Amino acid sequence: MDYLIQEEFELPSMGKIYSKEVKPIVKIRSMTTNEEMKRLSPSNERQYKIMADILDDCIVDDIGISAYDLCIGDYQFLMHKLRIVTYGPNYPLECRCPYCLSTSQETINLEDIPIKKYSDKLNDCLEFDLPKTHKHIKLKMQTPRMLDDVSMNVKDFRKRAPSFDGDPAFLFTIKSLVQEIDGERPDPISIENWIRQLPMADANYLLKKSDKLMEGIGLDLDLEIVCPVCGLTYKTPFRVTPEFFRPEI
Repeated sequence: MDYLIQEEFELPSMGKIYSKEVKPIVKIRSMTTNEEMKRLSPSNERQYKIMADILDDCIVDDIGISAYDLCIGDYQFLMHKLRIVTYGPNYPLECRCPYCLSTSQETINLEDIPIKKYSDKLNDCLEFDLPKTHKHIKLKMQTPRMLDDVSMNVKDFRKRAPSFDGDPAFLFTIKSLVQEIDGERPDPISIENWIRQLPMADANYLLKKSDKLMEGIGLDLDLEIVCPVCGLTYKTPFRVTPEFFRPEI
């Protein structure tokens, strides 16, 4: 359809972090009423799946992977680009100054949000030795599918063990992130016991490495705002509000 807007973008990962060939240049078209109906459909248990399907529909040429299996940085990047292509870059956001506590209505240009692209330095976060057990760990890049899988596993676990005292999400998150231990893929069953016995210093180290990996690719969503009342500059996290996909006119 000629009246749909299409634009090309380069993924922040540049396609370099995937085990399969992924095209780094993505052509994406604007949303239609059909995609909006999908977005407004009742949420299923996999909260990221609907948006991933919409992204897949709006990606004009196959890039070799579903948005559901992109790293979180690439996924969020494409969500922002879909919003820009569909509604434009101007995004109103209410911000609160931490110094004078005044609130202001700011207009964020989504095109101006800095992009953190893949760097070889991230390899230190992909593979490393744990500080206590000295196990060599290779991590996976977190994806929307993995986040949904963790939520589903937690829900299933709570059904099977309603009296369990603790947060099983901690266990399943670490399990989802570990690709190899000492060069071998872990057994899906025995790895749970391994994680339970893991010294907390190692578990924390592993999660912090994963955080740095995720933060190293994608949009820098810490916005810098100048308070119109006191004039001081502060940082505030980007928030998705109803204005993101249903802006006022």
